Order: sequence, then structure tokens, then C-alpha cells
Amino acid sequence: MSLTATAFEPPARHIGQMFFQRVAELGERPFVRWREGDDLKELTWRDFGARVRRLMIALRRRGLVPGDTVAMIGNNSVEWLCADLATLAAGFPNVIVQPGLSDRMLVKLLAHAGCRAAFVKDITAVGRLLNLRGQLPALRDICVMEEEGSSLPDTVSFQQLIGCANSPDDRQVWEMLEAVHPNDLATIMYTSGSSGEPKGVMRTQNNLLANITNGGAIRVSGPEDVLVIVLSLNHLFGRFGFLKSAVIGRTVALVEATELAVDLNAVQALAGTAIGIVPRVLERLFNAMLDRDSNRRDWQELEALDERRSCGALDEAGQKRFNELRDRVSQSVRAALGGRIRYISYSAAAMPPRVMRFFEQVGIPLIGSYGLTECGGVTVCGVGEHRPGNLGKPFANVELRIGEDGEILVRGPTVTPGYFKDPEATRQALDANGWFHTGDLGVVEADGSLRIVGRKKDVFNCADGSNIYPGFIELQLESETFIKQAILLGDRRPFVAALVVPDRDRIAAARGRAPGTLSAEEISAVLWTAIGRVNGRLEDHEKIRKIAVIEEDFPHEARSVSSFQKVKVDRAVVAALYQNEIAMIYSADSEGERS
Repeated sequence: MSLTATAFEPPARHIGQMFFQRVAELGERPFVRWREGDDLKELTWRDFGARVRRLMIALRRRGLVPGDTVAMIGNNSVEWLCADLATLAAGFPNVIVQPGLSDRMLVKLLAHAGCRAAFVKDITAVGRLLNLRGQLPALRDICVMEEEGSSLPDTVSFQQLIGCANSPDDRQVWEMLEAVHPNDLATIMYTSGSSGEPKGVMRTQNNLLANITNGGAIRVSGPEDVLVIVLSLNHLFGRFGFLKSAVIGRTVALVEATELAVDLNAVQALAGTAIGIVPRVLERLFNAMLDRDSNRRDWQELEALDERRSCGALDEAGQKRFNELRDRVSQSVRAALGGRIRYISYSAAAMPPRVMRFFEQVGIPLIGSYGLTECGGVTVCGVGEHRPGNLGKPFANVELRIGEDGEILVRGPTVTPGYFKDPEATRQALDANGWFHTGDLGVVEADGSLRIVGRKKDVFNCADGSNIYPGFIELQLESETFIKQAILLGDRRPFVAALVVPDRDRIAAARGRAPGTLSAEEISAVLWTAIGRVNGRLEDHEKIRKIAVIEEDFPHEARSVSSFQKVKVDRAVVAALYQNEIAMIYSADSEGERS
């Protein structure tokens, strides 16, 4: 039997079937694109599909049966993509593991998932697993993805593995695809909860497909489109972009985020129509593009003109100059991104306002999203949202409501059935009516869009009995032009205060000065002007009364960014590291309050 486009219609029940439909339809069109040195490499749908078929058969011949879990421990690569689709299509639930985990955590996850086989990056990773094998009784096969061959025990290279199935039987592949059902477990992605202990988020075949279709038409892109993934496939946002491409029929191009920091040419060469990225990496991309041509100088002048324009103070000559600069920067940026870019999508986070304004001016839409791993990674999507904390509206197949305590609740076919082998954690997260409790606090605006307010467990109890959600106020502060970072104070304190890291370079540039020439009084005045704008949007008990100006960025242990770019503040660490500054703020003889 031949795997033709009509073989699975109607309808395809899971990603594996839909992928092979696209293989039959698109044949010699490129599916995966990447760079090796200065060379651009491609694999067609037909060639990539052949690899997936051979890998499915090879895994079956190694003794795997439906339901056997397979670990995937590696970085972005064609082999990783192939292993992802092959295991999904064959009914072997894959377990996505970040390669940088400690040995203790690696053993914990693989043992908990009962992994029967593992794909790893290189021989070094093989040696690591072999050393830990005594603690992993279920593990019997290791496939090394980036080596030509292997003579280590129970280890085979990717090429050796698919070489065992040079002439795969289409009928056997068909039978494997038919044996996979929508409610079967497809993947396990481990995420840490508030305790830091990993929990295995189960995603069914239907979860994955429902997340891709979003309750509407799935052909939002086509064979002429190219998604450049500039983030790790180990996280659901990046993987979501790849799996969606496999279903809707667009080309995928891979760029390591670390590469982007030093080589914008990687993005340019791949000529994407869309980019999937996270905010901190987009900031690197933004700065790299400012270093091209005359963009930095042009952008600074354009920003100044835009501020005058927003105040109605731009005359005809100024407007003409504004248009000239905008067109010049736009042309340079589009060329730097390959000349075909239509939009950039990023994971749920507050995009720095200056970056948002930049891409707005050059005419490239930024599309943000919100969603936990448990809910599919992308639950809410906002096009053109520039309001701090506002993330857009839910997809058509997702229900969203706000609980009595302000918690965001999500229900629908994209929501996990629970945590692997952890019924207690499942019971706590999913109520009897199927609502997943996100732990995030939010408000649904009048237009139906979602605004994040903070975390349920990150609440200040103030002296007057009121509650404050510091995460939302910190977001407001960091959305101000001249505030780089901010951490709120006020839990069980008489008033709210903040530790603030100013953006000295931007303050200096706005004044046409060198950063080292700015006085403490000048910086404080600029910060209080920004804080005054934030205070104007807050209730009286939320207003910031005092600040301490911090010279350096907050260390990672105090303020970190999670895999989906959510800012997490360890307030106990902050209290220890900045005890002198905090004591001064709340001392009786400190300077008076400001508003």
C-alpha cells in the first residue's frame, strides 16, 4: 500500500497522519532548512518523510511497542525533528529532556518516565547515560544523533538506525499510524512547579492537534512560507512551531538562539516569512540590526521625532524627515531578516516597549502569546497588543474564565489530562469540571482580551490589610522607557517601595550625554517621572512611595526568567542581598515619600 495523500482522508486523526498527507502533497518542496557553516542545506518533504518512515520501522524492529516511552536529549537538529515526528507517528510517547540537566535530575526524569530508549546528541552524552544506566533499569537502547557510527554497548548512531530499514514496508507504516488513537499519550514534558520538583505534563495526540488547529482552519500558512525557529525545541513554544509546520505544510528553518547573538546572517540567509522567538533573544536581534548600516543613529532620531509627533509638536518638515527615516530603517531591517518577513511570534511575556515600538515603526507585526505547557503552550494570542500585561484573546477551541480568587482557569481539548504518575498533583491542578488552574492571576478586559496581574502565590499582604500583586506592578515599571529592571517591596510593610535598575545608556542618550556624566540626582529625577506615570495607574495602596537605585542588574538568583520568559523574583534572596538598601528605605530617618 502506498502512503498517498488520499490514504488518510477523511479525516486524519493525529499529527503523524497529517504529516504524511503533506509529504504526499508537497513532495519535492523544501521542508527543513538549516545552515552548516556558510552553506544552506535543505531536505524536501519526500526525503524527510522517508527518514521518518525508516525510523518508525527501525524503532519497531528494536523491540519497541506502542506506549514505550523514548527520551529525547539534545539540541536543535534535523535528527531531533525526525525523531520527534517518528515517535509521535509510531505511538511511542517521547519525553523531552533538556541536555543541561544534572545527572541527579536526568536520572529522576528518565526513571520516572520509564524510558525504554533515548536519543542523545553525541558520544559524550552516550557515555553519561551509560554511566547512569545502573539507575535506569528500563533503558535498553541509545541512539546518538550527531555521530556517523557507534561501537559502544547498546548504542547505535542515527544513520545506523535508519540504515536498518532502507526499504520500509508502507503497509507496516500504515498499520502503525492506524494503531495510534487521539487519546493516546503522545509526549511528556517536564516542568517544575512552585516547589521546584519536576512534574511530567502529559500531552495526548488530540491535545497536540487541537493546539495546532486552534478550533479553526489550519491552513493559515502554505508551502511558500518559512518559519525560522530561533529558540530551543526542548520548550513547547519552539516545538509548537515545528509541529504546526508539519501539519499545515510550511518550511521550517532552524537557528540556535546562541548563534543569533553573534550572527544575524544566519537569519538573513534562511529568508523566513515568520520568526518564532522569545523576547530576550528578540532584544539581541534588535540590537544586532541597530548595528547595521546607519540604523542606530537613524533609530535614535526617529524615536525623538516620534515622541514629538505623539505630542502633536511635529511640523511638516519634521514629518517628512520622520517618513524618510522610517522607510530607510524599515528597508534595512527587512533586508537583514531575509527580505520576506511578514510577522514575528513570541512566547507569553512582556516585550520591552522600545522593541515593540521599533518593529511597529518598521511595519513588522509582533504577535505575542500566553499559555502554560499544561494548556498547550499557546492558549491566548494577541496581534498588535501594546498594553503592558495584555496578551490578547483565547483561541476558538479554548474556554477561559477568572475564578473567584482572580485565578485564570482554562478548559478545552488543548488542556493536559494530568501529570504522569502523579494523581495528587493532577487533582490539585484540574478540578472536577475540567478547568485547569493556572496559578496566574488575571482580568478579562471589556474586549475579551486577557490581562495578567501576577502569580497567585506571589501576593503582598500590606499593613492596612490590602493585597498587592507585585508581578503586575513590576511589569508596569519595566515597561517604562528608562527603567531597566524593578523589584517591588512592601510585603507586611507600611508602604510599597521598589529597587530600581535604571537604563543609564538610554537616559544619557536622551540627554545627549555620556552615561558617566549623569549625576545621582538626574537619574533619580528621571526615574521618579516614570514612576509617577505608573503610580497614576495604580490604586492608592499600590503606589510606590520610595525607591533605592541599584547600580547593576539583579543577579540571576534574585530575578530570573523562566523558559517561557516569565519573570520570577525570589523575594527571600532579594531580602538577603539588598538588606542594607531595604533597611534604609524603611528606616524612620530616611528621606520623605514621593508620589
